Amino acid sequence: MNSIKSIVLLLLALLIQACGSKDTDQTQGKQAIKAMSEVISLMNVPQKVQFTGTVASVNQSTLSTRIMGQISKVYVLEGDVVSKGQLLLSIRSKDIQAKQKQVEANIIQAKAAFKHAEDNYKRIQSLFDSKSATQKELDDIIVHFEMTKAQLEVAQKAKEEVTEMLTYANIRAPYAGVITQKFVDNGDMANPGMPLMAIEAPGLFEVNARIPESEISRVEKGDKVEVRIDACEEIITGTISRISPSSRFSGSQFDASINLQPSEQQKELIRSGVFAHVDHLKGEEQKLLLRKSMIVERGQLKGVWAVSQSNNALLRWVRLGRSYGDRIEVLSGLNAGSVVISSAEGRLFEGAKLELN
Repeated sequence: MNSIKSIVLLLLALLIQACGSKDTDQTQGKQAIKAMSEVISLMNVPQKVQFTGTVASVNQSTLSTRIMGQISKVYVLEGDVVSKGQLLLSIRSKDIQAKQKQVEANIIQAKAAFKHAEDNYKRIQSLFDSKSATQKELDDIIVHFEMTKAQLEVAQKAKEEVTEMLTYANIRAPYAGVITQKFVDNGDMANPGMPLMAIEAPGLFEVNARIPESEISRVEKGDKVEVRIDACEEIITGTISRISPSSRFSGSQFDASINLQPSEQQKELIRSGVFAHVDHLKGEEQKLLLRKSMIVERGQLKGVWAVSQSNNALLRWVRLGRSYGDRIEVLSGLNAGSVVISSAEGRLFEGAKLELN
């Protein structure tokens, strides 16, 4: 019986010691955490309209032909840099070349006939002036002279037509640029209007964007914008050069073009077709802003450590909006005048006692 009492007393002593240790830990856990706080308030920020678009070259062309024929040879590939007038592609054109020879022969014949008629006209005119030729003879030679002159003009126009057709048999670069797409290969059949190649001039870029109906009233031609592209770390400045007056065929969105003014370093990074974010800043409005460094992430939730009336840490979940430099807009969860923790010397937790500086 005495041994049982001894065991019970020993257990009670251990329990009291454990409780004392727990109380000590809780007391230590309730020590105040030194922290810095600030009061958030409404701030004036530029009125921002955001929309998206794609980058395109200002000078871009899709080359085609007006004749039908088999492609003899393609001289370039995608990515090749070409100069103005460089031969890119040739189409078999022996029939046009044969017609060219025929036209040249007709011109020689027409020139000879015209020269002979001109000489006769001058001779008859001289005889008529000396009363040695009749009026009918003069009229006849004038008619013959005009006919040969017209035949020569027809032959020369035919040569111009053939020469023009030959330009469509030999496709050349309309300007210095880069081949971006090749639609045909050697031996393919070319048809009138069928795209053969695409070329664009590097260095001059624009953004083709669509402005939402809800924002179009704030945007005007000539406004400055900021363009962000993933390949460029720095913001690219731009100017709105065109705004479509109608959204009838674009789903209640207005087509717009933005001329870019990139630096030389940025030009090397920009490519046609890449995605672009456009920020239009005009006027001012008041927003509740918070420094991004204060944001606490818990999975998909975002919160901010706030200070309660009893100087305890309180995690407030917030809904965030647009970014403005190193700050971000708070849509809900906090109000103007709320006190938030900007930094702390210890690890914050819900209900932690704070010593504010």
